[in-house]
Amino acid sequence: MASLRVEMATALRRVAAKLLGEYTPPRVQHTRELLAELQSALARQSVTGEWAGLAADISGAIKGGGADGFLRLPPVMKTIHPRIRGRSRDYLRYLLTSRRFSAELQRALTESPVGRPLVNPHYPLSSPLLMQHGYHLVRLLEGTGLDLSALRLVVDFGAGYGSFFRLLRNLGYRERYLIWDLPMMCALQRFYLRNVFPTGPGCQPPGNLEWLVSGDAAAPAAVSRHCMEHQPSLFIATWSLSETPLAVREQIAPALAGFTHILCAYQRSFGEHDNVQYFRSLERSLPGFEWQHAECPIFRRNFYLIGRRAPA
Repeated sequence: MASLRVEMATALRRVAAKLLGEYTPPRVQHTRELLAELQSALARQSVTGEWAGLAADISGAIKGGGADGFLRLPPVMKTIHPRIRGRSRDYLRYLLTSRRFSAELQRALTESPVGRPLVNPHYPLSSPLLMQHGYHLVRLLEGTGLDLSALRLVVDFGAGYGSFFRLLRNLGYRERYLIWDLPMMCALQRFYLRNVFPTGPGCQPPGNLEWLVSGDAAAPAAVSRHCMEHQPSLFIATWSLSETPLAVREQIAPALAGFTHILCAYQRSFGEHDNVQYFRSLERSLPGFEWQHAECPIFRRNFYLIGRRAPA
């Protein structure tokens, strides 16, 4: 009988997801500014390799397909807003058993319709990506005991389209938040977040947000200064540091010692890079942290490196 109820509930959620999945997205604002920023960002972007091509593909898709439903454009779904529906049910199951899955977090996993995000068939008011972000956060909270209300700085390296910022803001976070990313992605994040959280004259993004450009030689020193001034602090890099050239990683890694908490997710390898070896080396280079380093039980061949600075 219990299994029948579960099957019926699942069927209802799938019907709801199908209905919700066909919604018309709201008209977004500031598209002309976005296109101008994308053109400028691509012209001055110095990064090479796979992400250089992906950034150009995303920019071209938005120019050709429009911005109202940009989260469903093929290059975006391939990279920063993937379906991952096969794993979202397992993410949800884990969350439902966790003591850190609070009512506030459940509410924060409700999606914004901006950009027409994909609908999660197992949790229709959310999206597959947002459910994954909820899982990231719960793993961090479980592994470190971090008190979000005490947090004073977040540095999000490779922030996609800004979804993790939105999740923390929906949980009440209003302290300093730095996004460290490619110029093209910074433009996309500003566009998305000023549509989701318009504030101040010109509907700018929330005032606690700042951006740093990946590849800027001055960025690591700026991050270190922020860490000295704002504690506790959190560094996030979910499948971003692991997709970065080694030369760039070498610039970023020294700044991590200034944080009190670190959350990294990475795939086993990327191109010619053995990421398991790299992140084991990174772990050893930061002996002042208590580490949890293991394969994700839901996303095989992908790993978490979660750290908390050891008490003095």
